[in-house]
Amino acid sequence: MHSALKKGYAVIAVALLLLIPLMWLGSLVRERTILREQAIAAVARGWGGRQALSGPVLAIPITWTNDDKRVQTNTWYVLPDSLQLDVEMVVQPERRKLGVYEVPVYVARIHAKGEFNLARAHAKLAASTGTIGFDFEHSHLLLPVQDLRGVRKIEVSGPAAVGRFEPGTGLAVPTLSAPMRTDADLINHGQPFDLTFEIAGTQSLAFWPLAHENHVNLRGNWSDPGFARGLLPVERHVRNGRFDASWQALDLNRSFATSWLDAAVPLNELKESEFGVDLVAPVDLYQQVERAVKYAEVFICLSFLTLFIWEHLARRPVHPIQYGLLGLALSTFFLLLLALAEHVGFGIAYLVATAALCSLLSVYLAGTLRSARAAASSGGYFAVLYGFMYLLVTSDDYALLAGALGLFVILAIAMVLTRKIDWYQAA
Repeated sequence: MHSALKKGYAVIAVALLLLIPLMWLGSLVRERTILREQAIAAVARGWGGRQALSGPVLAIPITWTNDDKRVQTNTWYVLPDSLQLDVEMVVQPERRKLGVYEVPVYVARIHAKGEFNLARAHAKLAASTGTIGFDFEHSHLLLPVQDLRGVRKIEVSGPAAVGRFEPGTGLAVPTLSAPMRTDADLINHGQPFDLTFEIAGTQSLAFWPLAHENHVNLRGNWSDPGFARGLLPVERHVRNGRFDASWQALDLNRSFATSWLDAAVPLNELKESEFGVDLVAPVDLYQQVERAVKYAEVFICLSFLTLFIWEHLARRPVHPIQYGLLGLALSTFFLLLLALAEHVGFGIAYLVATAALCSLLSVYLAGTLRSARAAASSGGYFAVLYGFMYLLVTSDDYALLAGALGLFVILAIAMVLTRKIDWYQAA
């Protein structure tokens, strides 16, 4: 078999063997990502997790007689006719840390006001059940909050409820419950409510449209808000490290009614109707390192191809063991990148790891190819190659386009440089 062909097979075998450390690097990145998620969960247990909330819901015990003349007892749940939520989200300037992992946390102050108007819901209920007896003395105002550990305080300034809020039941999500006023004429007159409360949470804040008409205004001090879930805001602005957004939602935009008996709204229907904001990390270093590792195989192959062409152009043979050492150095780059990024950030870590790799390869290839010029050229080539990979890793919108153009240019250069090589005569 021809020597050039043998060398090609040997280089391919070395490249395939390098898949083993690359697979280990991929699993290491996933493991560190899981540890980061565990750190977030640990902070959420003590501070408050992903939060979702809404305005209050009325729970009224009722009695009625069915067709068999039997007295039935149920709880009638009624949603507000209107709901206005004004929310100020304050992301704390000091991140909560667990090991090397930082977790952004926030405190949201919510002002909820609106009105219950039971006349329409009562007419619909009476049409299906007949004469109804209402037990207003045991009526409650329910306030749904996803994670009750984050509730800081609640202030009731309207006439809707009296007494303290306590953990309650009746909905598919955790709720706080307070007794209603016994003298409130809920059927014949509108019942306004005005609540102010604070909740703490992490990662996201969502809202359930539990009213006939829902209006939500949200402001916060986060520079990268995400509005991908549920209804999109009708208006949103992001500037100077702050954002504001507003939503409008009707009962027509969800799959459940404005009142029901006993059976709670299924949790999946509530989840499908929710909308809100996610605190998107400006730089997710684990996602970027994982993306870099995915490109590792391509860049190692490009490096091997470059060295293979170089040794035939310069007539300086390179042993497969030297290819293997070069590949291990290229693989170690990604391990170094991950280790540094957890402490100094992805950008600085990438710069340091690239400088260390290019310096090492320049010194190694200077001895392997016995040429200072080859060493300088190879160092510059690897600097450009890994600078190109940085653009691919950090670009979301143009990564595919940049990658396709870059690979085409590299392949074109390789074909132009080798177009006059007689591979049948190459020794």
